[in-house]
Amino acid sequence: MSPVSQLGSRSRPRGLSLSEIASNLGISIGSVIQYLQTRVGVGSLRCSDIYFSFSRDKRAVLQEAITRRKEQWRIDHDQLRLHDLSKEELDLFESLRARRVFAGDMYEIISEIEVRTHTGVRKMLETQFGPEERGWWFQGIPVEIRKKCASSREVDDEPTDDRFSYTNFIHLSSIIDKHSGIFDKAFPVPMFKDKKKLKSDFSRLNGIRNAVMHPVKGRKWNEEDFEFVRDFLGRLPF
Repeated sequence: MSPVSQLGSRSRPRGLSLSEIASNLGISIGSVIQYLQTRVGVGSLRCSDIYFSFSRDKRAVLQEAITRRKEQWRIDHDQLRLHDLSKEELDLFESLRARRVFAGDMYEIISEIEVRTHTGVRKMLETQFGPEERGWWFQGIPVEIRKKCASSREVDDEPTDDRFSYTNFIHLSSIIDKHSGIFDKAFPVPMFKDKKKLKSDFSRLNGIRNAVMHPVKGRKWNEEDFEFVRDFLGRLPF
């Protein structure tokens, strides 16, 4: 089993820590880091997958060590060893803390969720009501959302013929809720069981999406938002 399969990947962002991988494979942490960096380079792994392989407790210890380093204090190596951490992991963690790393991965994950959700919802509606406009579009999409899509298209400088592409996460949440029986039957997963939480998750996701896609507006997102988005992607059945 490779370090990538143990750590997690783009489609499965969960896994073991670097020290656990090194122990399982009987190799050094340095070798694990080198291999994972290669996989990032070829696009089979995200930098953020490596970052979040560190537990919350370990991230707190590593962040404290980075702070001490920046302030030219002595790094507490005993504290690192106490949490089964090494200087190599500290150096890697510090490089992964760069804002550009998070911003790039967040954009990519949000985009993947958006495309997969739009595609999945439309496919379900076409299967249920038929692929013609009088089917999935008129029977599957509430009239209020159809009107909003038409309005958004009218003010688009480069409009597309696909009106459904103008739906956002809030719209998709409403569509799923309206046809909950269809989605519950097709995807008997916890994500669709708690309707109130699903609506809240889509609302939060929409807010994060707007902050990421429109950075000049100054809306902030943080590490907890990043974890939420990664978890949402992991739960997505489409």
